[in-house]
Amino acid sequence: MLPLKQKKAFLKFTRLENNMEINSITNTPYHLKYTGSPSFGNFQNKFIKELDEFIIKSTVDSACQKDKTAIKTLLDQFKAAFCEFTKPENKLGSGEFGIVYKIDDKYALKIPKNEPVTLENCTLDEKPVVNNLKTYYGGIVARFGNTKILKNACQSPNPLQAGVKEGLTSHWERLSYYRDTYLKRFAQLPQTAFDKLAADFKTLGTENKSFDTINPNNFLADGNEIKVIDDLQTPNTKFFNSLAGMMKVFLTSFDRNTPAEFDVMAIGNRRNIMKKIIIAGEKNELKYGSSMEEVQELNEALRLASIDTPWSEIRHELYNIKRRYPNMNERLDKVKEYLDELETPEYNPFMY
Repeated sequence: MLPLKQKKAFLKFTRLENNMEINSITNTPYHLKYTGSPSFGNFQNKFIKELDEFIIKSTVDSACQKDKTAIKTLLDQFKAAFCEFTKPENKLGSGEFGIVYKIDDKYALKIPKNEPVTLENCTLDEKPVVNNLKTYYGGIVARFGNTKILKNACQSPNPLQAGVKEGLTSHWERLSYYRDTYLKRFAQLPQTAFDKLAADFKTLGTENKSFDTINPNNFLADGNEIKVIDDLQTPNTKFFNSLAGMMKVFLTSFDRNTPAEFDVMAIGNRRNIMKKIIIAGEKNELKYGSSMEEVQELNEALRLASIDTPWSEIRHELYNIKRRYPNMNERLDKVKEYLDELETPEYNPFMY
């Protein structure tokens, strides 16, 4: 049972938070901001320690997940800490369906936005495919009723979502943000960030799953890494687990509803990102994408990067390089040389 004071606060939170119009960001899983370390009290520390121990025990012996005493203890600790977790200063942001709060550097709490919070039971999520992903932070660690404990993706002071952030209304403001903030930041990410992401795209392909490639805001730069949030999808004409999917996220979409526009001042950073994507794809032998929709995305990415060679010719040459150079290191060197040759000689280098 919760102490009376905690129970009253929890009920007050449930009434207020789920009836207030607090979400100005309707198309992202949540709007990211760095809050630093939340203020910790006794309830938070006890819950985090209890959750870590429960996860470790359950990993060793799945029967622990049926231990009613352990589950009750963990649930009671969560209820006691709930109001501390959901203090305004711990809020990371909100999305169409949920509100996210930072618990600590490891965990975040997501509660439903338009329905009452319920905390009747506790379960751990077992999704083997998620455990094999290097960049995915959308997986659910545990459920308490209809609330979810997630991995916290924001570890650096300045995480940045791909694409155009919510709240920008004018055309020039959005174009400028995409070019000068988003593209500039992601073009500076190391090759390894794209390598890890391409590996995850390939892993999802083997499981007939896909990241949400409709919304670039699901992909964020955190330090020198790319991290992915929100739910996994089933591949279709919009969700791609291929090279085309990476192009769609980073080069051809402003946001989930708006395709990117050509900008001569953005060519350099677009080409930089495109090279890293293609090299990452070759390194991981990620499929290119053969559907009509995927080929359209690949050709659109080339157009936006001011590369006249059609994708069909590039694909053919990449296949030839792979055939002629079975050694991966040698092959990647040849791919880099070929990509450099695609750039028009009259291109102005100051745009890089």
